[in-house]
Amino acid sequence: MEEKYLKINGKTLFTMQKGEGEPMIFLHGGPGGSLDYFLPHMEPLSKDFQIILYDQTGCGKSEVKKGHKYSIEDEISNLEALRKALNLEKVTLFGESWGSILALSYAAKYPEHIAKLILTAAVGLTSEDYRTFKQKLFQKLGFYNKVLLGWYSLTSLFSAHASKKLQQLLDPYYVYSLDTLRKKKEISFNKVALNYIGKELDQDYNLLPSLSEFSSFPILIAQGSHDILTPEYIKKHVINHLPNATLTEVKESGHWTILEQPDQMVALTRSFMRSEETPSTGTGPLAQ
Repeated sequence: MEEKYLKINGKTLFTMQKGEGEPMIFLHGGPGGSLDYFLPHMEPLSKDFQIILYDQTGCGKSEVKKGHKYSIEDEISNLEALRKALNLEKVTLFGESWGSILALSYAAKYPEHIAKLILTAAVGLTSEDYRTFKQKLFQKLGFYNKVLLGWYSLTSLFSAHASKKLQQLLDPYYVYSLDTLRKKKEISFNKVALNYIGKELDQDYNLLPSLSEFSSFPILIAQGSHDILTPEYIKKHVINHLPNATLTEVKESGHWTILEQPDQMVALTRSFMRSEETPSTGTGPLAQ
């Protein structure tokens, strides 16, 4: 992988690139995660496509000035500046979790620069969807873990140990199989980005007025069979708004599809990139 630091909108973004062909930009989750989540799982796609990964503002190895005000609009602006810096006319965006929201938000503003969208661990189109995600996750916790969640959430603001405990508490609810956690690598997390953008998602996120902008390109949503927002939820609350979207269930996977079923995700992506028809990897489409 070729590593580069790019000056973007007064920030320094860490990027990784590999391969040739149609360009795909990967948008990591969080808010506050890093590109490390995609590697090495998505690297095989570089045999067929130009894959581009980057750490979002202040995340991973990317730098930002102290006191930066994180926002969805700022991340959209950074992504657009990155596209220009790489001299790409049209791109496919691959967004995971929060990255799926960023992909949709960017596409709503710059549909002319989108070839395709690939979304996994999708969180929906509105603040209501985002709040539902949080509520369903909370419901999975027993009473004792709910108490721990409150305590760790409070103390994690001041203690790295509590932050790690919070992560360990929640991780099992993001996966289908607990064995998956053995191969999960530690990823640095920007809690300030999560706090700022999380509040915005909770209150002001709404792409419904922009639905007409999604009519010019195909969309694949690959949702884990046991994700917090299930394929059935996505079918009812998201797909019905996106006539160009195909929903495919990723078998034996929770929220972390790329970690739990990397081979499925690579095969689905290759199939979708090569054809606008329904992807076929044995999982089958759940809805069209």
